[in-house]
Amino acid sequence: MLLTSKYSLPDCPEHTLARPRLLSLLNDSHSDQLLLVTAPAGYGKTTLVSSWAAAQDNPVAWYSLDASDNEPTQFCRYLVESVHRATGNGVPETHRETHKLLAAQQRPDPAQVISQLLAELRGLPSELRIVLDDYHQIDNEAVHDATRFLLRHAPAGIGVVLTSRSQPPLGLASLRVQGRLLELGSDELALNTEEIAQLLQQRLPFSLDSDRAEQLHQLSEGWPPAVQLFALSVRDREEVDRYLGELEQGHSHILDYLAEEVLERLEPQLRELLACTSILTRVNAQLAERLSGLDGGQQLLEQAARRGLFLQAQDSSRQWFRYHPVFARFLQRQLTDHSRLLELHRLACDTWQQLDQPLEALRHALAAEDRERLRQLLSEQGEQLLREGQTRVLNDCLDWLGANELQRNARFTLLAAKMARDNFEYDRCEKNLVAAESWLQREDPQQWRKYEGAFATMRAQAAVARGQTLQAKEYAEEALGLLRDDQPGERTTALLVTGETSFCLGELEQAITYMQEVEALAVAEHDYPSAAWAICQQTEIAIAQGLLKKAATLQERAKQLVQKHQLTGLPIYEFICRLGGQLQWEQGHLDEAAQSARRGMQINRKVGERWLLPEYTLLLKVAQARGEKEESLEWLARIDRLLAGERYHRDWVANADAARMRAWRALDNQQAIATWLEQAAPVADRPSNHFEQCHGRNHVRALIELHRWSDANRLLSRLQQVARDCGLVTDCLRNLVLEAHLLWLREQRDGAINAIREALSIAIERDFSASFLQIGKPLIVILKAALEDGLSDAEADKAQELIRLTQQQPELDGGIRIELDETIIREILDSDAVPDFLRHSPLTPREWQVLNAIHSGLSNERIARHFKVAPSTIKTHIRSLYQKLDVKDRQEAIALAEQMLRSVQDQP
Repeated sequence: MLLTSKYSLPDCPEHTLARPRLLSLLNDSHSDQLLLVTAPAGYGKTTLVSSWAAAQDNPVAWYSLDASDNEPTQFCRYLVESVHRATGNGVPETHRETHKLLAAQQRPDPAQVISQLLAELRGLPSELRIVLDDYHQIDNEAVHDATRFLLRHAPAGIGVVLTSRSQPPLGLASLRVQGRLLELGSDELALNTEEIAQLLQQRLPFSLDSDRAEQLHQLSEGWPPAVQLFALSVRDREEVDRYLGELEQGHSHILDYLAEEVLERLEPQLRELLACTSILTRVNAQLAERLSGLDGGQQLLEQAARRGLFLQAQDSSRQWFRYHPVFARFLQRQLTDHSRLLELHRLACDTWQQLDQPLEALRHALAAEDRERLRQLLSEQGEQLLREGQTRVLNDCLDWLGANELQRNARFTLLAAKMARDNFEYDRCEKNLVAAESWLQREDPQQWRKYEGAFATMRAQAAVARGQTLQAKEYAEEALGLLRDDQPGERTTALLVTGETSFCLGELEQAITYMQEVEALAVAEHDYPSAAWAICQQTEIAIAQGLLKKAATLQERAKQLVQKHQLTGLPIYEFICRLGGQLQWEQGHLDEAAQSARRGMQINRKVGERWLLPEYTLLLKVAQARGEKEESLEWLARIDRLLAGERYHRDWVANADAARMRAWRALDNQQAIATWLEQAAPVADRPSNHFEQCHGRNHVRALIELHRWSDANRLLSRLQQVARDCGLVTDCLRNLVLEAHLLWLREQRDGAINAIREALSIAIERDFSASFLQIGKPLIVILKAALEDGLSDAEADKAQELIRLTQQQPELDGGIRIELDETIIREILDSDAVPDFLRHSPLTPREWQVLNAIHSGLSNERIARHFKVAPSTIKTHIRSLYQKLDVKDRQEAIALAEQMLRSVQDQP
C-alpha cells in the first residue's frame, strides 16, 4: 500500500504570499534543466514549488520524501507511481511495463526500473516535471545513484526539480557548466522588504510603516517564520517594538521551532561545533578549531553549510561563514555553563587578535569580563575604533571598567569624553575631564603634561558643539600651543575646531582655508574619516555661499574618498548621505533624497534611533513635498518623540523645527505653533551661521502664523542684515522669499515683488527650488504679480519654472491654497472655469478674499479675526457673494471656488 499523500501535490497554506519574482524564475526554467531549490528550514521551498506546480499546464509528478525513502525499492515504487499518476492517459496502460518490473522482483535494480520508466515516457505528448521534495531526507548512496541515473538519462522534455535543506551529493558540476542547472538558495527565497510589507498589509489589522518593516527585515534577514510569527503575534502598534525586541533576543516560539526542526536532528560533534562558534559574528576554520577543540574545521563548516544549517559562506573561496542571526541567538541559548562561556570568549578574543581584528577581540574581551585584555585593547586600539564609529562597544567597555579606572588613564578619559560629546552629553563630558585632570595633576603630573594639549582639544570640541563659539576658539588655540609633534591626530582636530568656529562666526573664507589645511593633514596621516569630515565642512560652507554645484562636487569627492577606503559603514558616511539628500531635496529630486535618507538610517540605526533625527526630518520634508498626509504625520510623530526625549545639536533641532513648522501650518495647528514659540530658545543676537539663521526663520514663520507681523518683520530684517554681512547667500535667498510672503500678507505689493525679484536674481543659474516652495501656494500669486510687473528674461524663466513646480506640489489635505490678488482674479475671470454671470456681476476684492477663506475651510469667526472686522461684516460679504455666485450654501460656494482656483493652480 502506497500513501497517496506522498505522490499528491500538497495544498498551499491559506494566506500564502504570492511571490511573482520567484515564480517568474521557475516559469522561465527549461525542462532539460535541473531546478535545485536549497535553503534551511522555514524558507518556504515546498510552498513555492507546489504553488508553481499547481499553475502548470503540463503534468508535474510530485514525490514527498521522508526517511523511509532511503530504501531503494520504496524510492522506485513511489517515483514510478507519482509519474504515472501525473501523466494519466499520456502513457498507454499497455506500455506500463515498469509496474510489472517492480512487481516481478523483490529487489529490482533501480537503474533498470528508471530506464524502463524513461522509455515509456518517450511517447509522452507534453513536457513533464518530476519534483523530489525534501531531498535532504536521503542519505543512502544507492538512492543517490538512482537520482544521478535519472538526471543523466532523462530525455528532452523531462525535467527534475529538487527541494532540499542541504546541497545534494549528486555531482552537479557538469550540469552547472552546461547551463542545465538553475539554483535558488536562501538569498533568493528570503523575503525582501517589499514582500514583508505586502504580507503584513494582508495580515495585520493596522498599517505598519516602511521603517518598521525594514527593521523587521534586518532582524529576520527575510526568514519567513520570523515574519509570519510577527504577523500572528502583533495585534496593535504598541506591540511592534516589543516583538522586535523579543526577536532580537530570541523569541521563545522561534527557539522551539529551531530545536524541533534542526537541533534534534544533528549528531553531537556538529552540535558542539555550532554551539561553540555561535558567539562569533563570523567564523573561519581557525576560529572553529580553536573554540570547539575539533580538527578539520574547514570540512565541518562546509558540511554545516551544505546541510542547510543557516550558515552562509561570506566569500567566493568559502573561507568565512556567518550564521543567520536568528539561528545564532538560538545556538547561544545552548551554552548554559557560564565558566565555559567565559573561556570561549577569551579564546575568541585571542584568536581575533591573531587575525588582526581588534573590534571583534574587544567585544569578546568584554563578554569574557577580562579586565587585562580589555585595558590592553582599549589602550592600543581605542582611538582607531572611535574614528571608525564603534561607539557602542567602546562605551560598554568603559562603563564596565568604571569611573576610577577612567580618571587614572588619560586615554580612557578622552575616549569617554569624546563619546559623551558625540551624544550631546556636554556636562558629562566636562565631568570626565575635570575628574581626570584633578587626579592626574595630583597623582601623575607626568601623564598630565603629556595629555594637557589633548584635554584642551577635547574641551574645544565640546564648546563648539555646545554653541560656545568664542570659548571653543580659545581652547583650540591653547591646544595648538600645547600639542607635541607626536600628536598629529589632536593637532588635526584642533585645527578642525578652529575652522568650525570660523564658520560659525560667519568668517567663511577663513573657514575654507582651515578646512583645506585639515584635509591635507588628515590625508597625509591616512586619517581618512577626518579628511572626509573636512570635505563635508567645505560642502556645508559652499551651500551657505549658495554654490550648490560646487557643494555637489565636494560631496561627491567625500563620498569617493570614503568608498575608496571602505569606510561606508562609519558615521562620516551618514553625514555624506545627509548632505547629498539635502542637495537633492533642494533641487526637487525627491526619490533620490529619500534614498539618501534611508542609506543614512542604515548606518545610524546600529547606534540607536536617537541618531535618526536628521533622516526623519528629511523624510518628513519629502513626504510634505509629495502631499502624503499619513506619511507626514508618521514622521512628524517620530520627530516630536525624539525631540521630547533627547538633546541635539542646534543644527539638527533647527532643521527639524523648520519641517515641523511647515507641517503645523499645513495642518492649521495654531496651538502647536504657539507652544513652540513660547518654549523655543531665543534667536542669537548675531545669527552668523546657517543653523542660527534657520532657527531665526522658524521664529519668523511662527510670528507670521500668529499674526505678529511687526515682530516678524523686525526679526527678519536682523536676520537678513547679518546674512548679508557674512556672505550667507543661501540664507539671504531664503530670507528674501520669507520677506516677500510677509510683505504680501501685509498688502505691501511693491515690497513683496522687489524681495522676490532679488531672490530670483540670486537663484539664476543655481539649483535652488525647494527654498522658494516653503511658503506654499502664495508663491504662485507673488511670482505672477512679479511677472506682470516686469522681470528680466532670466528671472522670468526662473519664475515660470517655480510657478510650475508650486502648481505640481500638493497640499497635505489634497486641497488648493492660493491667496488672491488682482492679477490672479483677472486670470480667473479670463479662464473657461468661471461662470458667465460672474463676469457681468463681479465680486469686490474683499468678496474674493472671503470666498478664498471659505474655500480654505475657515469659519466665519476665523475669517473675521483674519481681516480684523466684526463677524457681522463677514456675514454681509458672504450673503452678497452667494447672491452673485448664484449658490445657496457654503458647500456650493466651496465647489465653485475649487473649480475656479484649479484653473489657476493647473494641477496635473
